[in-house]
Amino acid sequence: MSIPTPVFAVSALSWPAAAGESAAAQGPDMTRYVLVCVGLLLAIVGVAAALKRLLGGALTRRAAARSLQVMDVLPLGGKQRLAVVRCYDRTFLLGLGEKELTAISELDAVIAPQATAAPTRADTHAFASVLERIAPKLTPERLRKEGILG
Repeated sequence: MSIPTPVFAVSALSWPAAAGESAAAQGPDMTRYVLVCVGLLLAIVGVAAALKRLLGGALTRRAAARSLQVMDVLPLGGKQRLAVVRCYDRTFLLGLGEKELTAISELDAVIAPQATAAPTRADTHAFASVLERIAPKLTPERLRKEGILG
């Protein structure tokens, strides 16, 4: 005599196989997931490069046009140092300690190059008179590669 198997037992025995098949069919698509992640990372890198290009040039120009520059630093021992600092067109020697800063002197007379004055009207008039004196003597033979005086 055979014992009849209930219907729910048959369906319960076949359920894990069916669930495994449906889970595999409806599970996450790893290829798509990886491609989306790589795409997002590339987009972030692209935005960062664009911002660096746009804003980096402006920051570099601002840093180059800074009004305060440390020209040189000389350590004296411990936490004391001497620093030469340029602020616009003036140069200062500063003493730096652990908690203090002392302006020792201004170095413009020592470091700054001598400013040359622009030519005056007298200078330009003198130069024009010299050119007028030399102009009649200029011939094609005298205008060689070396110049007028050569």
